[in-house]
Amino acid sequence: MIQDAEAIKVLRRAYFIESFESSVLALEEQELIEIPVYLGLGQEFIAASLATYYENAQIAIFAQHRAHSYYLAFGGNPGALKAEILGDIQGGCARGFGGSVGIYSKEINMFGHSGLMGEQIYLGVGWSFASKLRSLIVLGDATIEEDYALPAIGFAAKHNLPITFVCEDNGYAVLTPTSKRRSWSASQVVNAYGVKSFDIDDDPNQIFKALDAIENGGPVFLNIRTQRKNRHVGAHLEGDIKWDRKKLFEAYVCNRIEPADFKALKEESESYEW
Repeated sequence: MIQDAEAIKVLRRAYFIESFESSVLALEEQELIEIPVYLGLGQEFIAASLATYYENAQIAIFAQHRAHSYYLAFGGNPGALKAEILGDIQGGCARGFGGSVGIYSKEINMFGHSGLMGEQIYLGVGWSFASKLRSLIVLGDATIEEDYALPAIGFAAKHNLPITFVCEDNGYAVLTPTSKRRSWSASQVVNAYGVKSFDIDDDPNQIFKALDAIENGGPVFLNIRTQRKNRHVGAHLEGDIKWDRKKLFEAYVCNRIEPADFKALKEESESYEW
């Protein structure tokens, strides 16, 4: 279970991500960004939880197109990310070539994504196979349907590779709901490949509990149900939100720390300047 100090770190990271993404959203709404932008608003507690859990671990990050939150949560330079999104070839974290999709950072050991759906899976598996070190591979609920995704996960199981697979399951492939695409669940399939899996919500407590349950150094698969607040790409709002993880986790933290400390945490989150 998550400790109080860890819960505070998760909330602080989530606030930071939300603030940054909101600043990008404002630029998008003003039509000041000329490329597709994949916002993580609504899903930020997954990255915030994972970065807090693995804070002192040596880990490589293989994320996909919706990856601003991972870059920020694991300590990437927000100024370099904003420059990248704006196409700055001098200040961008990928020298303006990656944009919102291809976020790369040698400093935090985060590998870029070219836009080929699911490539981060086999690249991350190959990295762990060669290095024998843990990789964090992030995918979406549509990515798992790519033909090379599951065989790569099976290879990780065969060789007992130290990989944390995280499926951000927001229920959509662009605009097509999962129920119209398949009848099987990702957790059931990866279990058949020999990978221990957890089907959980984007609650930091559940994420920590699942990771704590790993008994060996092999692969684990977390299918994390979450919600995106914006459409697949761009600034348009998704629509109805079934739960608000921010409010739920704020209530959890507020009940575990001193009111003055919680107030200071909130005030800190309102002071970010972009």
